[in-house]
Amino acid sequence: MVHELAKTESELWEIADVLLGDLRRNNNTATVSRYNKSSTDKATFVNGKRSTEYGTTAGINKEQMRKGIYQVTGADIRPDTEVEAIVARDLRTHHFNFKSKEIPLPLETFTAFEDYSENVDHFDQELREFSKDHRLTRVSRELEIVQQVVVNSEGGISIQSIPFFTIDYRHGYEPLPISRTISVVCNSDEQLKNLPTLIAYLADPTPNQEIKNAKTFTQAFAKLHEISTLKYGSLQETGFPLKTLYDVVVLTGVPAHEVFGHHFEEPIKRLEFGESGAFMFNQEIGNSSIELSDNPKVTIQDFRVSGFKHFDAYGRLQEKRIHVKNGKVIGFLGSEYSDTSNLKNYLGLEKSSFIGNAIQGNDSHFPQPRMSCTILDGEYEKQDLEGKLVIVSHNGHTNPNDKTYVVEAQECYVIKDGVPKRVLPVKMTGGINQAMANLTLLEGISYNVGICGKPEPLYWHNSAQIPVSQLTRTQLWRQQQVYPLSISEEHIKALTKI
Repeated sequence: MVHELAKTESELWEIADVLLGDLRRNNNTATVSRYNKSSTDKATFVNGKRSTEYGTTAGINKEQMRKGIYQVTGADIRPDTEVEAIVARDLRTHHFNFKSKEIPLPLETFTAFEDYSENVDHFDQELREFSKDHRLTRVSRELEIVQQVVVNSEGGISIQSIPFFTIDYRHGYEPLPISRTISVVCNSDEQLKNLPTLIAYLADPTPNQEIKNAKTFTQAFAKLHEISTLKYGSLQETGFPLKTLYDVVVLTGVPAHEVFGHHFEEPIKRLEFGESGAFMFNQEIGNSSIELSDNPKVTIQDFRVSGFKHFDAYGRLQEKRIHVKNGKVIGFLGSEYSDTSNLKNYLGLEKSSFIGNAIQGNDSHFPQPRMSCTILDGEYEKQDLEGKLVIVSHNGHTNPNDKTYVVEAQECYVIKDGVPKRVLPVKMTGGINQAMANLTLLEGISYNVGICGKPEPLYWHNSAQIPVSQLTRTQLWRQQQVYPLSISEEHIKALTKI
């Protein structure tokens, strides 16, 4: 089905011709025109029953950089809708006042139209049987073809079509859900069959790595299902003393992405007097053992990661960008705009030449610097997890004004007698810079994927959503504030009796 929804390579070239023709007819200069499309084939399994979804979203947008005009619509371009789609786009005009870096637009022609496996139902029977035998579970697989055309008034053309395959596991309801997701670029039947090798990168709270060592999705998900029941209603029930600060073992990269990574995305908006970033260029971070970077081209077991793109929203090829190394801040993610008059106070830079990281999702929100795959690596040590608080967090946020953070974790464990015992959900808080300075990396690597939202630069009430991933070492966040999430005693008692 997905091959009927996605554009062919020749159709994408035809769209490029339509967009270029529009630029030439209107004598546009310093203008970028784009087409975005996503086509999906998804199956979900609950109680042994399958439901299927097929869908597509598309849109076009045009950015007149010198005039400060951005035009966008959710219309698709087909051979019989070219004129109507262009008119619909031009009727939805937004004005912006971002200062251009005046870096010439790319002149090259680049195209990458990638193959994909049509054996989309390869894991369906396994997932169906698993869901039949395990209560409160919901598992799905999805093939998504992400396509983009970017052309500019200088004649540059960039076209890409990238297939992503996803296996998603969900268990339980609020406040005790568990989730794991594997999503990567998948080009062939052989790659599809090798997808279970990525189980070794799932977040695993078992000290002997029973989940990571699983050979099939059934084995891995069954172990997650086994440890899902709430055992303790508070940390004190596990034997933890009531303290002000706790050491927390973090198994996912989401906190590093949310707490640290976002602050290396250079702002494109006009900065207010007194605004400052959490991290400044050449700043010493007080921790020389870690390296923080963003790399859309990193591979895991020969798979490219979620968030992968050949080029950004301006047709610039994407590359690795190191943020922190040898104890210092050395780089940021950048796009075509920055407020140079206030950049020194904000990031410690006189001017910025960082480009190539402007991303927009299929919703065609205005491009801005965004992470693709956050990587946290460096010197690491072994540590016995017995008696430690271990969390699997999938969200977090920061307060840019006072440089503090909050990370919530609904999946939390205390390791007792070599077994992960689930405890009440917690939130971890503290200062951004203190957290990085006190971070220790531990043995073990996890790969996490998800959708990340950020305020849209032109209309702030909207959230721009893009796929991202994290490839990180297990982390020990030393001496952080930890509090239980609010759940009534009545509900705690009910959940611990299941």
